[in-house]
Amino acid sequence: KQWYQRRVAITPGDLARETNRPIMVLFHKTWCGACKSLKPKFANAQRLLELSEKFVMVNVEDDEEPSEDGKFTIDGGYIPRIVFLDSQGNLRPEYYNKARGEKYKYFYPSADQIVNTMNDVLKSINSKSEL
Repeated sequence: KQWYQRRVAITPGDLARETNRPIMVLFHKTWCGACKSLKPKFANAQRLLELSEKFVMVNVEDDEEPSEDGKFTIDGGYIPRIVFLDSQGNLRPEYYNKARGEKYKYFYPSADQIVNTMNDVLKSINSKSEL
């Protein structure tokens, strides 16, 4: 699966619009223990890897996070966190880890939880054609 850095010639937003795919953004830091533990979970989760083909996957690490008025810090700037955007680049805060409470709801400690939200996003696309 191709991961896109935020600073590339063709932006992830352009790619999402061209392919009509939603965007999944992973915010993390290279020094973060919880972030490091997420990496092998991604690599070993076959279903997550399969679903990632239907998304534009964006990796935002260290100081790459945009400061756009807290747009991506919906319930805090904790890491790691995963947010979803539609194919037009609009943040979709309703897609979060339903296995968590109201606090840290964009934190995913397991690949299965990420897969569940990815499936929710794709179901929404198929049923509403809104992303």
